[in-house]
Amino acid sequence: MKRSIAFFVSYARDDTRLAADLLERLRKMMVPSKFYSYNLWRDTALLPGEDWDSEIRAALRASQLGLLLISPAFLGSDYIKKVELPFFLGDGEKPVIPVLLEPIDFARQDLRGLERKQIFGLQAGGRKGLRAFADCRGPERRKFVEVLFRQIELRLDKIFAASPAGGLP
Repeated sequence: MKRSIAFFVSYARDDTRLAADLLERLRKMMVPSKFYSYNLWRDTALLPGEDWDSEIRAALRASQLGLLLISPAFLGSDYIKKVELPFFLGDGEKPVIPVLLEPIDFARQDLRGLERKQIFGLQAGGRKGLRAFADCRGPERRKFVEVLFRQIELRLDKIFAASPAGGLP
């Protein structure tokens, strides 16, 4: 039986189209997973007339992990900084998988506490550093998502193996 995993997807509104592309590709990889059943929550689940702030906070509390799609807009978002990141990097720290959606300057931009975390990006063949999803084209985007999916599954395997009850913290 598959374990159900509730992911909260955090991204900047300016990155909606790029995030949607990544998430649709990732969803296609996640559906046939042998071990996990993924539930990716993002703000597109909000319905007209709902209190968006309350709904986002409820989704954060209900999540088991955060999938953080990092970009300059993500790092510059006050809402992400004040509301979303504290759920994953604060006192009750939940596991996160930070992903480079767009390139960032690790030396010059405030990473908002994410410098303590291993950030996923595609290893640049022959070049120094990591490639963001936005930097990839065609087959390289497919490879980005395939490697990301594998890393997510390995991270989950490690979390479950380390947990005394066999569940997420």
